[in-house]
Amino acid sequence: MEIFEKVIDSSIAYLVGRTSRSIMKRLTNKFSAAGFDVSYEQWSILVHLYRRDGQTQQELANIAVKDKAAITRLLNVLEKKNMVLRIPDRTDKRSKLVYLTHKAKEFKTDLIDIVEDLLKEAEQGIEPDDIIQCRATLNKIFTNFDKLNR
Repeated sequence: MEIFEKVIDSSIAYLVGRTSRSIMKRLTNKFSAAGFDVSYEQWSILVHLYRRDGQTQQELANIAVKDKAAITRLLNVLEKKNMVLRIPDRTDKRSKLVYLTHKAKEFKTDLIDIVEDLLKEAEQGIEPDDIIQCRATLNKIFTNFDKLNR
């Protein structure tokens, strides 16, 4: 096996990265085609706020696996688009809680429908057992790296 095939073409990291970039591009395009000015990266924050509104920036950084600077940039953009608000935490003045605006809440169902459609596209022609195995494998790989990144 040629070295480039081993470290690039057939490596899990390369394949996952390539797939991830393709998913990001497709979802951003689907949001745009439906009239929503939301990128994949912005969705990665909104979805966690849809799950539990009022999280700190640090909580969002941890759950979205992003650094503080990236979260700050994303929240700045989402704030300018009137999708989130940052409110000082009453119990910890050093931190701010991030909340969804009414605007972001109004199109929650529409965005989720678009994501569900994307997932159907992604799983086309793949056996359900293969999807289950793929998820399990990717979660194991994530756990391996998550332990090392702490």
